[in-house]
Amino acid sequence: MGKIVIAAGLILIAGVGVAGAETPQCPGEISARQELASPHEGWREQRRNGLHLNAHITLYDGVPAEQASLVPDQTRQVKGREISTWNFGNLSTRRIWIECHYAGTSISLTRELPAGTKTCSVSSEPNTRSSDLRRRIRRIDCS
Repeated sequence: MGKIVIAAGLILIAGVGVAGAETPQCPGEISARQELASPHEGWREQRRNGLHLNAHITLYDGVPAEQASLVPDQTRQVKGREISTWNFGNLSTRRIWIECHYAGTSISLTRELPAGTKTCSVSSEPNTRSSDLRRRIRRIDCS
């Protein structure tokens, strides 16, 4: 698999994953435009422009629409960072997906991880929190 480039936002440093494929990294920030689905009597919609920072990730067994989210097998503190690790092994015959969530918006980005992905580790800074009180993701490594 060639180099993966994501145009929506800043990309964090990519790690090397399965069979030389790069581990997809969530864009560090996105610009999103949201609107009300229907007006509310007596109220006016107010929009704020700005960037939304990557706040956290969710890993799924299968497509995210099926909501089969996975919890980490282990979470530990290393040099002031929190590292959460998921071990997929051969338990799932389905593909693993990642969803990148962003502070202050309901917009998220999803993508399938490379076939054969057996483990993922996510490094975050627990003392650096974005506006929705989630940990700031620093690096994602899958193999």
